[in-house]
Amino acid sequence: MLAWKSATPERPQGTRPLDRIPFTYSPRRGGPAARMTVHCMRFLRSILRPRIWPLLLLAGSPLLVQERAWAEAAPVLGVRTAYVQLVEGVYLLNARLQLPLSSRVRAALSDGVPLTLVLELEVSRARHYWLDESVASLRQEYQLQYQAVSDRYVVRNSNSGEQASYPDLDSALEQMARVSSVPVLDESLIRKGYRHEFSLRATLNLGDMPDTLRILMFWTNDYHRVSEWYTWPLLQ
Repeated sequence: MLAWKSATPERPQGTRPLDRIPFTYSPRRGGPAARMTVHCMRFLRSILRPRIWPLLLLAGSPLLVQERAWAEAAPVLGVRTAYVQLVEGVYLLNARLQLPLSSRVRAALSDGVPLTLVLELEVSRARHYWLDESVASLRQEYQLQYQAVSDRYVVRNSNSGEQASYPDLDSALEQMARVSSVPVLDESLIRKGYRHEFSLRATLNLGDMPDTLRILMFWTNDYHRVSEWYTWPLLQ
């Protein structure tokens, strides 16, 4: 007895129909290059999918959304006041900083992760009909770290090597927020009759952390924060 066969060619067992393949291509029209493109796209999708989705879910979790909203409402890193004082031919920098830390940064500090404060000072001289001239640049660095052996927080001046210890984190932060009598510029570099400006900004960097904690810090901008420039003119 004769059996009629369907006009549609049969699919080999274990293969997917063409209308379910997520890429539009024709096996008959495309050559090796087309097939290679399809395989590469499938390979990239198989690699990226298991890595991206956990990060997207993590970024959109209620906990991080709440933390980011809190961070936006909290005081920002910045320079409150700053001025220079001329003492025996050298200008000394005095400043008051605002150093707010989130609960995660405080927890990382209590676990021994170091926190670095970087102060950048730029001195410029105004010029008519041209860009301002750079007179001097200063980079001052401090490191805060908890020492479990002594149960104290140590603040170290990376430029001079001087250090001091404090019984709690708030006392150490209060000291770091006060910049007093830091030599920044020789009087001979200041030209009489010209306008000079000082610009200061602060940067906070959290040190080595586990990868999971670093991902959390990345999404909330906690592990690296930079303040706006605080600029003031030199009064002669």
